[in-house]
Amino acid sequence: MTPERIRWVLGGLALLISAVVVATAFTAVPHTGGDNAGYIALAHGLLTDGAYLEAFDPERMKHTKYPPVFPGLLAVMIALGARTWGALKLAAAIPTVFAVGMTYLWAERRVGAWPAFAIGVLLTVSSGVVYYSHWVLSDPLFLALTMLALASFARSEADTRTDDDVSSDRRAVTWLILGVVATGLAYFTRSAGLPLILAVLAWLARARRWRALAGTGVALGVPMLAWWLRGQGEGVAQYGTEFWMVNPYDPAQGTIGVFGLVPRIVDNASSYVFQHAPAGIVGAEGPALAAVGLVLSVAAVAGWIVSTRERVGVAELFVPLYAGLILVWPAVWGGDRFFLPLYPFLFLYGFVAIRMLTSRLPSAPAPVIASFALLALLLPAAGDWLDGNRQSGRCDAIALEQGAWACYGARVGYFVRAASWTADGLPDGSAVLSRKPRHFYLQSGHPSRTFPFEQDPEAHLELADRIGARFVLLDQWDGQAVRYVGAAVTQRPDAFCYVGGFGQPTDGGAQLLGILPPAMRGGASGQEPGRGIEPCPESFMVSPDGESYSSSWKIPLLESLDS
Repeated sequence: MTPERIRWVLGGLALLISAVVVATAFTAVPHTGGDNAGYIALAHGLLTDGAYLEAFDPERMKHTKYPPVFPGLLAVMIALGARTWGALKLAAAIPTVFAVGMTYLWAERRVGAWPAFAIGVLLTVSSGVVYYSHWVLSDPLFLALTMLALASFARSEADTRTDDDVSSDRRAVTWLILGVVATGLAYFTRSAGLPLILAVLAWLARARRWRALAGTGVALGVPMLAWWLRGQGEGVAQYGTEFWMVNPYDPAQGTIGVFGLVPRIVDNASSYVFQHAPAGIVGAEGPALAAVGLVLSVAAVAGWIVSTRERVGVAELFVPLYAGLILVWPAVWGGDRFFLPLYPFLFLYGFVAIRMLTSRLPSAPAPVIASFALLALLLPAAGDWLDGNRQSGRCDAIALEQGAWACYGARVGYFVRAASWTADGLPDGSAVLSRKPRHFYLQSGHPSRTFPFEQDPEAHLELADRIGARFVLLDQWDGQAVRYVGAAVTQRPDAFCYVGGFGQPTDGGAQLLGILPPAMRGGASGQEPGRGIEPCPESFMVSPDGESYSSSWKIPLLESLDS
């Protein structure tokens, strides 16, 4: 078999293995993360409103946080008939397989076919890659576009060095254009694509390719400027605003200054090296996790240094820029999800380091050492994949019998039940404060916003009055509603009324409360703390019975498109 045929056979085999792993790990149940629901809500808004809006928010502000490529892809799928969580998850599953293919093509030009195949297989079975392949999140698409860009630039660079004919120059330009397009799409999939853009511009400048640099700057700069201008003024929270917060999920903790970045970098570096990075490969458990992370990190840094001495491509520039970005982010954002784009480089540079260390050894031990290193990562990763498949299988069986959300327990189930009831139980246009506003919107069609993470009742009432919310859900999804809404209701029972309950509080049940208009509220000082609240006036409900919870796997908001 010729080397060229071996190259393509190994690439095809890597794709096949990835497809099998992704398919067997696939689960159709929904995810409790708000981003999953947020992307679907944005896609629904693109279809129904023809605008990129926070349709799930009572104020329907323009959306300025998540770039539009992934919601746009979901919108196309919804327009073609996708109505379930499982169908929409293909927007992550298929890009995961594509990312493995692009990683193989990029790595094959760097280290050869067999090492590239090993890198592709490692990426395929890595715990984080498998996990995010079956949720409605933009990360797999971002990884796929990033690797497409890098594979294109590598091919362009190779054709540029070929000086035998004009066709090579044309191919080099074609691959360069494809790489630039993929880079732009990556940035408009995740804002974390900014390091890739900077790396491309620096690579072109370093090569003194001024015309290509100018063209790339214009092609990427104009839409980036338009997106930045869109984000000015009124809008939802942006990464720039949240960046300086100690905890974006708890603004009360305050902000940091420039000097506060140093302990943040140290904290993030420790977390990524000893926890997030190795856990995203071999799984989150195991006594040797920290040791695996340390060895991988040292090997990758050494391999990167060796690579930069040989050549400085887009990858060598992208890696430190992206790593620097996730190190300065708030620590609560840390996780294998944000390390996902670095796994191909971790594996490739790790191989480069092993090749350097074994270059002076006899020919026989070198492959043995490389194989041992591969198996040391591959076996626990494959074990974690198999274990995850068993857990997903049990969850799927429960969900098929009891409903799509049954795996998450009664607390989540009662939240979903309450939200589903409000679809017909509350007047059209009702706005609700809730713990998971985007999930609430998908289940009910009613706009929602997160209640303030404060125990002061006036903060809740001020927000409700400002956005026109007349309801709040006191659920037990994660305890935050009990902590904040419960405290507010206890202090100001005169400002709330009772709509209905879903399950018993002792069993994780939820209570839907009305928020009385200012004119109907009693004096704050005249109420006894802990006093029960009164039933709401009939005008607060359309139907006291509402509609029973449906265990359909279709997303109610999308299902309404067919009615």
